[in-house]
Amino acid sequence: MALRKVLWAALLIVISGLALAKTAEAPAPVFSTAMGKEKIPILMYHKVSPYIHHGGIGLRVTPDNFECQMKYLYERGYKTITLNQLFDFWDRGESPPPRTFILTLDDGYEDNYLFAFPILKKYGFTATVFLVYDHIGGYNVWDIRRETQPHIKLLSWQQIKEMQAYGISFQSHTLSHPSLTTVDPQIAETEIRLSKIQLEQALGAPVNFLAYPYGRSNKNIEKMARAAGYKAALSTAFGKNDINTNRFRLKRLGIRGNTDLDDFARLVER
Repeated sequence: MALRKVLWAALLIVISGLALAKTAEAPAPVFSTAMGKEKIPILMYHKVSPYIHHGGIGLRVTPDNFECQMKYLYERGYKTITLNQLFDFWDRGESPPPRTFILTLDDGYEDNYLFAFPILKKYGFTATVFLVYDHIGGYNVWDIRRETQPHIKLLSWQQIKEMQAYGISFQSHTLSHPSLTTVDPQIAETEIRLSKIQLEQALGAPVNFLAYPYGRSNKNIEKMARAAGYKAALSTAFGKNDINTNRFRLKRLGIRGNTDLDDFARLVER
């Protein structure tokens, strides 16, 4: 009997030791240090037009080139998300799925509806259009005054509503497209705040994002955007973004009329 007790005690010691060894060898949960670190490209377009009289190749991409670029992305499994969706991921400390991109169109030209919109629908993509509120349905007055671009028609409210019903997001590019860093601070604050309020009333949807006209901002302008209730603001600084990027100085990849497909692929993929 005594021998049996000794054997049982020895067996229990061996079993306990094996259990402890197994526990020690089990890997601890690993939390990726790359959470939210996926670099997200935000593409920046302005005009998508075949017409030479709509301006040079700086801001104007032809519909043929635009379609080649969208086809390239589609065939490689890229999908669009909205800025709101991006921030939903980031607020959870997550990255969007791989091969995700955001497409933006600044100023709200009518050619966005006539030429870009059908191509976006063809490939199942969405986009964010930044509107200059005071000139919706009119012309690019800010360029005409500076004599930097020709007269170009802007989107009408009817076109905006049709695009919105499809899933295109409309956000603020201020009331009148001033250079926010050079106008009186009170004017800058009004441009930032009122454009959000008036767009929300007209669209019946939240306006959470601001694109700085000419890409110009500073710390005071960023504070105004925060105070007005925007989630984030976009610059024209070159680069991609991750969860640690300054939310009021998001970067973009500017696509020009002379950006060929090889250059486009390098911008997006690298």
